[in-house]
Amino acid sequence: MNFEFYLPVEVLFGVGYLDWLGEVGRRFGYRVLIVTGRKSTKENGALERAISSLKRNGAEEVFVFDEIEPNPTDKSVNRASELVVRERIDYIVGLGGGSSLDSAKAIGLVSSNEGYAWDYVNYPEGPRLIPFLNRPVICIPTTAGTGSEVNRYSVLSNPIRKEKLVISHSLNYPRVAIIDPQLTLSMDRRLTAITGVDALMHALESLTNRLSNAFAEELAIRAIQLIREWLPVAVEEPNSLQARIYMSYASMLAGIAIDKKRVALIHGMEHPVSAHYPQVAHGEGLAALAVAVSDYNYRGNPQKYALFAELMGYEPKPHMAVKALEDFLEKVGLRISLRELGVERDNLEKLTEDVYMLSRSLFSINPVEPTTEDIYKLYERAYEGY
Repeated sequence: MNFEFYLPVEVLFGVGYLDWLGEVGRRFGYRVLIVTGRKSTKENGALERAISSLKRNGAEEVFVFDEIEPNPTDKSVNRASELVVRERIDYIVGLGGGSSLDSAKAIGLVSSNEGYAWDYVNYPEGPRLIPFLNRPVICIPTTAGTGSEVNRYSVLSNPIRKEKLVISHSLNYPRVAIIDPQLTLSMDRRLTAITGVDALMHALESLTNRLSNAFAEELAIRAIQLIREWLPVAVEEPNSLQARIYMSYASMLAGIAIDKKRVALIHGMEHPVSAHYPQVAHGEGLAALAVAVSDYNYRGNPQKYALFAELMGYEPKPHMAVKALEDFLEKVGLRISLRELGVERDNLEKLTEDVYMLSRSLFSINPVEPTTEDIYKLYERAYEGY
């Protein structure tokens, strides 16, 4: 058994831990930028609590950048990075869903190096620039899905190019993750399902792709078990703190799993969807693609798909993984099609081209290496919802 493990993130996990922010942050300096979305952290009080904790612990200046979109753009990261440099910010706090966390990490990196956000994304041929420095970043998730608080990824969209790509670098890890499951209680049923399915896809793809890392696979297995049990509870009983705790934990585990084993074709095919249709939430796009792609993939790694089926409570046979996934998505209200999400059939060819141009590095680690014709056919299936 051979594997490598590197995770330079201090994790603080517990109900009420948001109030520790100021005490944690003071070790990094006295001028801080909070990166967040436009509404939710204001409405649920998380932003006010964060600012209060920082000021109680000696923060001299607390700036707020609240322009992060659901599918965050490189333009937002660039604007915030300029603010960081101009105001001589010591460290950055990402507060919110995956978009805010991804953006905060990218801002820490971009503001500490030359160039702009898009210079650091991973095209198949590699990024245009290599970073050498970063500012400390503290990530505080208010959703349970992306696991961004514990990994090196920042997913950004370029609305002009209609591309969605990833910054992936060891300098893009946050310094600290403060995971307070209480913050996720404000999610409604739909958002709970969307973010939870994102975590499930992280666990599924990291478990079943061709890369090998026994430690990461153990994390993915535990995440699948927890999500199967607790996501339906969180959807049906949004005020269940126990369900929120276990979903926050599962999301963290799956976030670490993809840091070590990456994702695969479901994510590779989703990114062009939400790049061209930014109104589509990432988890919705994953849900629309998951059944078709899994039905294509399971023959390439029958042992792991049989294990997934068993973990989901089904007979341990590879093809039953597809049934298990289909039934689970139905249970949490996300058995949906690309057509229902507003994707146009005439655009499927363009989406297919984008998968090849931007995500082909995932082809070789997918359980079955796809052709462009395969990808188009999978988009057609996902468009029709079967």
